[in-house]
Amino acid sequence: MYRVLACLITAPLYLFSLLPLRVHYLFADIITWLLRDVFKYRRGVIDTNLAGAFPGKTQEERDSIRRDYYQYLGDVVVEIVWAMTRSGEHIRRKGFYTVDPESEHLLNDAWNNSPSVVTLLSHTGNWEIASDLTAYMQRHDFGPEDMTVTYQTLHSPLSEQLFRVLRRKRLRGQENLIPSHRILRYMLQNRSSKRMYFFIADQYPYEGSPRTDTFLGLETEWHSGAEAIARKLHLAVLYVYLDRVKRGGYVMKISQICSDAALTAEGEVTDAYAALLEKDILSRTYNWLWSHRRWKNLWPYNCSKNGK
Repeated sequence: MYRVLACLITAPLYLFSLLPLRVHYLFADIITWLLRDVFKYRRGVIDTNLAGAFPGKTQEERDSIRRDYYQYLGDVVVEIVWAMTRSGEHIRRKGFYTVDPESEHLLNDAWNNSPSVVTLLSHTGNWEIASDLTAYMQRHDFGPEDMTVTYQTLHSPLSEQLFRVLRRKRLRGQENLIPSHRILRYMLQNRSSKRMYFFIADQYPYEGSPRTDTFLGLETEWHSGAEAIARKLHLAVLYVYLDRVKRGGYVMKISQICSDAALTAEGEVTDAYAALLEKDILSRTYNWLWSHRRWKNLWPYNCSKNGK
């Protein structure tokens, strides 16, 4: 039932997506205005996050980041719709998404020299379109059939189905999209099958034993599962940053955290990921999902006015 409803909802979006990207950006400006000025979408969460992460900035500086963030969020929404009817090759030819040459080398090298590869992403750039990775590369030693993307299931059954319908367009096969609560068992059961695993690792950990570290000056809890399985299976770990260099232009930049996680100390991989992400956020402050409740472990989110 929910899958049928999701298909009915997405059908008109497919028609709308046929419009040129420049037309979509006109709608992005309207969406930005609605989110920022009319609905004040998650304004309390955004302001709380910015105040906690940047206590040394003036209110005017934080307001400027918030304005830029709303514009970025509006762009991301229409870009996802625009990409629904575009292949990864078309997106690359348009210059919308590219992978820098050094990052290509790191990806191919890790693939060729590790049993499998764990790749840690975050909510930067347009993360929803990043899964067409091989189409954005000039040369790749692995294919889209070798990639598995993990995700946290959504509370609403309809939202979950909408998410899966949209994602399935870019990910082929049932092994390419697996809920995070199943991924560790899946990796253990398929340890003999080489795969490129993608974890969006900057979400708040709902269960398990999180790793706690200081991030943007705040005590932050992190998922530790990806690191634990990488250490157990001797996997290479990479970090991916999706840099928004201009409107309609993203560059995928990759750093190697380790070639064999088993040789690292407990927590070292997660700490390295957090440090790299913090550096990238500070370099382009609006380019991160400030409207999600990343620090639920801290007191501001116990106040209902900040949690809406």
